[in-house]
Amino acid sequence: MADRDPDQPTGLRRVLSIVDDDGPDSVYLDGDLNPGGARHRVVIVDDGADGQPRATRSASETRLRARRIAVNRQAGRRRLRRLVVLAALLLVAVGLLASLGSSSFGVREADVRVSGNVYTDQVALRAAIDSVIGTPVILVDTEALEAEIEAIPWVDEASVRTDLPYGLVIDISEREPVLSYPGPDDLFRVLDGEGRVLDVIDGWPFEYLLLVGVEPPALAAGEFAPPGYVGAATLGRTLTGSILDRVSLVQVDEAGNDLVVVLDDDTEIRFGAARDLFAKLVRLETVYASGAASSAAVIDVSTDEVTIR
Repeated sequence: MADRDPDQPTGLRRVLSIVDDDGPDSVYLDGDLNPGGARHRVVIVDDGADGQPRATRSASETRLRARRIAVNRQAGRRRLRRLVVLAALLLVAVGLLASLGSSSFGVREADVRVSGNVYTDQVALRAAIDSVIGTPVILVDTEALEAEIEAIPWVDEASVRTDLPYGLVIDISEREPVLSYPGPDDLFRVLDGEGRVLDVIDGWPFEYLLLVGVEPPALAAGEFAPPGYVGAATLGRTLTGSILDRVSLVQVDEAGNDLVVVLDDDTEIRFGAARDLFAKLVRLETVYASGAASSAAVIDVSTDEVTIR
């Protein structure tokens, strides 16, 4: 430190310069270090490597910064652990699906359970089931299999569900037979209430109503009968108890314009065209309730004006 220059005017500020060629750039303190005899703190800031002054921090700020860094690192580790767990679960799921989709988990014949198949064609049903034997259970197209089973004439509805690891559960709801008619080949066609041919058999199935028609068609199982036969089947499905057990046979033409029910005492009940059958059955019940049908040979309910002969 140099002595005061006697030539420097009194009252001017003194500038103190500290030079160190081996250290960082010099720091200039502008002003008096001890003005008025008061004590002041002098802070000398060292430059960083990039030439910018390093900021001073208190101890509390340093601790807070360290805490934030620690919290961020911990959160990062948690996210990493979650990602690792999710990746592991995904790999397990993919492996499981790949395993279930292999032939090792194919449908086994011994693990297929079928219920409700009383009259259903067993050959056709067996063929439908055989088409999926060996197919991985999770890959079985249950809707397609249901449609194939429902194509069997006796089947009304079919429900198919998988039963891991090797099985299928098949529930069948069969159609209800109503009447039968003899065809030109002397084989009987069994019809349900919608006129669908459920079966073609040899011999009269006497447990069903007998339908007699003019020039009966030789239909195959699964086909639908002509309108007159459909009307007769609809009537047979809706006949009330007062005459159901007394029906000997049902007569109808192919177009369904002349529908007649013959009772066991040869009484004829004429329904006319095979339509509005519910209203005609109500008229018939009214006749029987009044007692007017006790000696009738013909009861015509084809119109609103019922006639009894």
